[in-house]
Amino acid sequence: MVDEHYYVSPQWFWDNLDRYDRYDRNGAKVYVGEYAAHDRDRRRNTLRSALAEAAGLTSFERNGDLVHFASYAPLLARRGHTQWHPDLIYFNGTEVFLTANYYVQQLFGQNSGDRYLETTFDAGNAKKLAASSVIDSKSGDLIVKIVNGDEEPVEIAIRLAGFASDVAMKAVRTVLTGPDADATNKDGEPPVVKPASSTETIRPSFVYTAPAHSLTVFRIHR
Repeated sequence: MVDEHYYVSPQWFWDNLDRYDRYDRNGAKVYVGEYAAHDRDRRRNTLRSALAEAAGLTSFERNGDLVHFASYAPLLARRGHTQWHPDLIYFNGTEVFLTANYYVQQLFGQNSGDRYLETTFDAGNAKKLAASSVIDSKSGDLIVKIVNGDEEPVEIAIRLAGFASDVAMKAVRTVLTGPDADATNKDGEPPVVKPASSTETIRPSFVYTAPAHSLTVFRIHR
């Protein structure tokens, strides 16, 4: 197994979504031991950087036969005693401060699944669109993740193969977004980037408008 590290710009993640698609399946497996998207000033945990990492994670999921492990770095940092930025979780003696990047990791961790499903899409005019789909065998849930890194909302026609067209399914939709790509959660203030969930009924074919600068997770109870 090889241990890959990369601290790169958000755009790098978007430009390298096919990185592991092209790896030799007969070679070494991959542990992405350290990675993070470093935005322009290399110090802020922006929504832009978090969504770029989310796009990268869809690639990790798609290539789960090759990418066996992945870990954001650095994980923890104490305010006033930090030699490196950005970090995932900040804290002081009495408080914990959660970044936009943390919520991406949380959503992927809570909705990881254990079997990848073929996921194809036509991005159309969207320059920054990524998606992945997995099954959680324990619960039977189908989990669809959609990352829209564009400045504008994107209307997506979603078709779930293998279901009767008239079947109705309960789904939990969780959306992580913020006022703009530069949004950051500030210490001592309510987070401006935080997941929001709702429950709805969907059918195997439906249209969803992914908000600008967003990660959407559909957890569908079959």
